Amino acid sequence: MKTILIVIITITVLNVQAQITAPAGTQQQHGAPIEQNITSNGLKGSLGVHDPCMVKCDDTYYVFTTGLRSKTSKDMVTWTSGPSMFPRDTKFSWWNNDIPGKVGLWAPDVHYANGKYHMYYSVSAWMNFKSSVGYATNVTLNPKDPRYKWEDQGQVISYKNGGDSVNVIDPNFFADKDGKEYLIYGSYKGGLRLVELDPKTGKPFTDKPQLTIITTRLGEGSYIIKGPEYYYVFASRGKCCAGIESTYQIVMGRAKTVTGPYLTKDGKKWTDNDYTVFLAGDYDEPGRGHNGFFAEGDTTYIVYHAYTRAFKGAALLNIKPLHIDKDGWPSLDPNDKLFKMPDFEKRIFIGQ
Repeated sequence: MKTILIVIITITVLNVQAQITAPAGTQQQHGAPIEQNITSNGLKGSLGVHDPCMVKCDDTYYVFTTGLRSKTSKDMVTWTSGPSMFPRDTKFSWWNNDIPGKVGLWAPDVHYANGKYHMYYSVSAWMNFKSSVGYATNVTLNPKDPRYKWEDQGQVISYKNGGDSVNVIDPNFFADKDGKEYLIYGSYKGGLRLVELDPKTGKPFTDKPQLTIITTRLGEGSYIIKGPEYYYVFASRGKCCAGIESTYQIVMGRAKTVTGPYLTKDGKKWTDNDYTVFLAGDYDEPGRGHNGFFAEGDTTYIVYHAYTRAFKGAALLNIKPLHIDKDGWPSLDPNDKLFKMPDFEKRIFIGQ
């Protein structure tokens, strides 16, 4: 009887876990990390990533991923693993203010401004929703430069002031043409929020900031970019972190202002958790998601991870040019025009 009871309990727990979408960036995905020299979708080298963002320093492209790991390339094709952004023994005291014990450092978002690189990142733990966003700065991305060091700037926003029931993870920074700066964040638990930042501090103006509701239960890994006419929000939905069982997909909406309301192709509102699919999975890559963007010259690139069947479901780096269709919606169709990102926004992707 005890054996039967244990089996029943085990099956029940597994079934419950299978119905929960893991927060982006957790280490629950199937398949060992891919670090050896491989080739996939036109890229080669060390391609194992989760939740990538991309920037450039001098003549080198950098991709930063969950775990605050790094990869580098001279040509955006061949990638090599680099060091962690923080030394292995780093532990800032505020990380444990809300989450005791070991924390996860997920989904960094890095941009360049005012002579420094700025990183926003998630501080969380598996199925612990007392999450927060951290902030650090560096004068260079080159780890061989003697000036290289990510300086802690503390906590930016947390579950305490980041919105009712919101899981405060997956930050993305956006600077508008008028100089105003914003951070979008959140997940399927409580949805996505947008908060204005003080450009002097990189943090909200007050401890009780005014928040803009983008969704109430849709999406994680959100990202905002500006096009010729519209602001576009992207996010990921579905099941992540489960190898070939993943159903992750990238969805999008657009608005006339950065604060929304963001609408789907058929005019429905993101605040009602409606969406338009931008990129879904297929047999070879069942899940694709948690995207970032990078712009250089006339080309904007979408950067994301895809759970790849040929590599036992490992999450691999993908970089593809972004286009825009005749109706003003982003696409991956090479027959469409290239997506033109405004110069004011492109500046944040390339530093010195």
